[in-house]
Amino acid sequence: MFTFLQQFADARRVFQYDYIYIDAVFLLIWIIFLIRNKKYQALIFGIIIAPIIYSIDAIIWWNTAVGLNFPTGTFIREYWIGGLQIPHPLGHFFFLKFGADFMMTISYAIFAFPWIWIMFESIRKKSIDINQILKYTSVYFFIWILIPLFSLLLPINNTIVEAVRHMNTQITFMVINVIVGYLILSIVYRKELNKVVQIFLIGVVASLIMEIPLYLFHIRPTGLKFILFESLFLLNQGVPYLFLIWDKLLPKIKLRGSI
Repeated sequence: MFTFLQQFADARRVFQYDYIYIDAVFLLIWIIFLIRNKKYQALIFGIIIAPIIYSIDAIIWWNTAVGLNFPTGTFIREYWIGGLQIPHPLGHFFFLKFGADFMMTISYAIFAFPWIWIMFESIRKKSIDINQILKYTSVYFFIWILIPLFSLLLPINNTIVEAVRHMNTQITFMVINVIVGYLILSIVYRKELNKVVQIFLIGVVASLIMEIPLYLFHIRPTGLKFILFESLFLLNQGVPYLFLIWDKLLPKIKLRGSI
């Protein structure tokens, strides 16, 4: 099984550097949209998750060697900007790399995790709030379609950025993590198994909102099998655990805080 999954190990993105600037503008629009709709807790959730994602991708993976079957000095996360591989140590390339890191980790977290929080809210009501699901999903997806489109149309900075994530050593962990997460969820919510399916679909849709624009605009130079793999496993590594925290732990913390 895991030999078959190795074909999905290298996650690549190829985009123009102005994608980062345009993403930042639309991130601001997204934040304003959340604030105007009083989704303060959802926004705070994304802001809390953002440095965690940044630390994993931009620090831990950036400084972790891939290991076997790769040349010495190959790390899990790598960048080429303008045809130049960003070196270790960074030196004066720090801010150039930070722009890409910000877009792919901090910005992404503030887009995705408030949406996930809102989806949790939507399915925990007595009846699923379809209007809220459609509202926030359509805005989120529309923004993520516009970002690569504007990057292609606007000649701000067409320097090519290639980002690579070598996941060879992570594939087994990813798959097992998803299986264990949903086994735990199935036990906790054994009387509400439909809820487990809904949580799984939230993880799938959240990943597809990211992957479909990347695929359509050839930013993710890969096939549909890779998109399917990412949609099933990428965010579902964390979504079941986040829902347990959101549904079981946070209410207790709030209750204790009010005593």
